[in-house]
Amino acid sequence: MMTAALLTTHSEWTDRLRQMLGKQVALLEMNPSPASTAAAGAIPIDLLMVEDEYVTENMVAALQQLQTANPNAVTAWVTGEAAADKALRDRDVKADFWVIIPATDLQLRTQVEAILAVARGRVQGASHRAQGQLPLGGAETILTVAADSGHSPRLESPLCRTVGRMSGSFDTDHLLSAYCDAVHEMTQCVSYCLLWQNADAQEYRIVRSEGLPPALHDLCRLVPADPLPSWLQRSRGIVTRDVLAEAPERAPALRELDLCGGVLAIPLLSDGMLRGLMAIGPKAIGAPYHIAEAETLFVLSANLANAARQAELHQELEARNGYIDQVLLTMESGLVTIDLDARICVCNPCAARLLKVDADGLIGRDLRALPSPLGDYLYSCLTHGEERSGEVLTVLGGQANLRLSTRRLSAPHGELMGSMMLLEDVAAEKILAEERRNAVRNEIIQQVVARFAHELKNPLATIHTFAELLPSRSEDPDFQQFWSEHVKRDVHRLDDLVVKLVSLSEQPSSNRQTADISELVDLAVARVAMLDDAAASSITARPTDGLPPLYVDTNVMATALSHLMRYSLGQQRKPVSVHAEVKEGIGGDKVVSIYVRAGDDVDAGVDPARLLDPSYVLDHPDVDLGPSASQRLIESQGGTLEAYHEGGDIVFHITVGAVGGGGRSDDAAAAHGMGVTHTDGRGPQGVG
Repeated sequence: MMTAALLTTHSEWTDRLRQMLGKQVALLEMNPSPASTAAAGAIPIDLLMVEDEYVTENMVAALQQLQTANPNAVTAWVTGEAAADKALRDRDVKADFWVIIPATDLQLRTQVEAILAVARGRVQGASHRAQGQLPLGGAETILTVAADSGHSPRLESPLCRTVGRMSGSFDTDHLLSAYCDAVHEMTQCVSYCLLWQNADAQEYRIVRSEGLPPALHDLCRLVPADPLPSWLQRSRGIVTRDVLAEAPERAPALRELDLCGGVLAIPLLSDGMLRGLMAIGPKAIGAPYHIAEAETLFVLSANLANAARQAELHQELEARNGYIDQVLLTMESGLVTIDLDARICVCNPCAARLLKVDADGLIGRDLRALPSPLGDYLYSCLTHGEERSGEVLTVLGGQANLRLSTRRLSAPHGELMGSMMLLEDVAAEKILAEERRNAVRNEIIQQVVARFAHELKNPLATIHTFAELLPSRSEDPDFQQFWSEHVKRDVHRLDDLVVKLVSLSEQPSSNRQTADISELVDLAVARVAMLDDAAASSITARPTDGLPPLYVDTNVMATALSHLMRYSLGQQRKPVSVHAEVKEGIGGDKVVSIYVRAGDDVDAGVDPARLLDPSYVLDHPDVDLGPSASQRLIESQGGTLEAYHEGGDIVFHITVGAVGGGGRSDDAAAAHGMGVTHTDGRGPQGVG
């Protein structure tokens, strides 16, 4: 990694420069003061960049001081003065590049890349030249690892203390501090630099150092692909400055080791991965490092890496457990789990509140501590795999209404771990459902009342009129006859209206018995005639001899048929035909189909299927109640009703199961005879 010093009196351009350099260099920002430049003299600098609006004497003096300390550094001057190169030459200052601002980002980026390319070339060239000047070998040099030669330093005390501190701590910062203290005590080095991999594993940064310039502590960073980390990852052993100086291709790694101020680089390996590196400087007394020391440092570093990994895993596990605890704490559903020994492992606050128990006192106890039958449900799920979903029950003597679900708990590889139960309070749901039912009931009542008012107007007006005339014309025979016919008809209409409305709101009572289809049709036509004598003459019914009887309430079925006939007649009294036949139903059983057919001028534009919807009929006062009431009546007898168009007609299709499931075939029923027409205006004349 290269180092760059930025001399500036303001930060107008500094942020843009930092973004362009990225992670390619360690950028040291300073002002052009003697103290600042003197402090930077201890740091090897590869790139000198100056930002000043004009070429000033203070900036020139600071630049010359840094150039003297770093003769191979590349110099670039960023200024707004057009004649910057001449101004520098007049002051006998050399600059490799000069950049005139303001400039676009593209122009600046292009020039910065060119400056970095030249700086990299000089760094590599300087490393190659220095390689021929390094003192290699010899017992007097501090750059080699010397043989023991009978020397056995006492390492047991700091090593034992450090290992003890590692074994008793899960704090990564504490472990790293203990490791650095042990290394410094064991080696008596003048400097050391510990670079540790950060959380996102993208780079190594200095976390502990001794004897390095303070500016490098924050600026020095390496990425896994850099030469020194790559070397340590591949070799998985200690590397010395002498080893890196042996070949020119190792010059970039040597440069990074020099930047860290080290003569030894020790890898911190965990599970084969480089977690960090320790760069150790020379000993304070000038003695070489011995093999025993290097081996001890390597083992200590490996143990530190493993201990740090265990500490990170422990912290990660604690964070995950804390997250799970927070989820359990804030859940609005109760959770209870048991292990393979049928002991309670988890009882979150919601479950404790629903079950009215102490959660802490419940943990570790036998599942029989749970209210009955919750423990039985958990145990049957654990032992027999009997899982439940959304089952509602009452516990604690009716004090709690709960919905529960049980599931088995399995490990990632499928091993059984226990069972769990989710609990939800349904008391609020029951209250809400009851309120909803009441609202629907009130709405229906309002609709029924409105419909009553609409339907009762005409019959009541007729009765009221005749009641006013009755005192004055009670002895008139013609008036009495007229009264008898019309008032009786309107009373029947009121009774019919009440039957329709009641059938929509209540389940009709049923007194079932065996009845012939012909009897039902006759009774239905008679009811139509009671309301309108002339209308009954427009109803045509086919014979039903040979068809099986039905097991129904005669009054209910006849009422349903009469509603359909009256609706089919309409205001124009279109001809209505009624016929029945036997069909084969599901499973081979025989069912009777009764068809009521009429011309499609009744309530033109209304979908026949909507005539059977009570809510639609109640919301539309102009739509007759008959079909909807008939559907309720027929369904109470175990039958079904459909309404649809066929050709130019509207058809009501009633399906009812035949007694015994038998009867004549469809062809025999269809060929039995011709239809019978009621023509006398007084009702049916022996249908069938």
